[in-house]
Amino acid sequence: MLIYNLLVICSLFSKVVFVKQQKKVIMVILGCSIEEIQHDRLATALAYNDKENNDLEVIWYLSGGVKNVVDGNLHATEASKMSEKINSKNIILDELATNTAENFLHLREKINNFVWNDSPPEIVITTSEYHKERAEVIFNWIFETTPYEAKWNLSRKACISCWSDEKIHMKNAINDVHKAFLVK
Repeated sequence: MLIYNLLVICSLFSKVVFVKQQKKVIMVILGCSIEEIQHDRLATALAYNDKENNDLEVIWYLSGGVKNVVDGNLHATEASKMSEKINSKNIILDELATNTAENFLHLREKINNFVWNDSPPEIVITTSEYHKERAEVIFNWIFETTPYEAKWNLSRKACISCWSDEKIHMKNAINDVHKAFLVK
């Protein structure tokens, strides 16, 4: 009887299949009120995903609220517009963020609510080249005490004044972070 039990147990173990855990990637696309730039960011993120998606579990994090109300009417958020173009069930919409600091603060709150089995997910942030320096500074401030790091995926489209406007916005980056934390 003992030998029979050992044979049954050995037979069961020989049929065990080890499944490799899929690496999780959070694909963040930052919103932009300039529709042409928003489309370029989305296209850049989708191209990156197509190129890099090797057995990855992708969670799309689309961030961007409504910045301007025209004639008292709320228009679709930047995040919801992006979601219409992504063929995935793993989409998280942040429709409340109205600036980069809020984008990243909301992201941090969302991913801290998840339980990651092995290690933190990779975070890939898609934004514009002109916006990267300020976005990276803000991300590093907001994620300073977390295990998360960002990988940057940059789109090239810019408006006539985007690069010069960004220098002005950079001066307000720390204030934007403080305001975002106060609102929460």
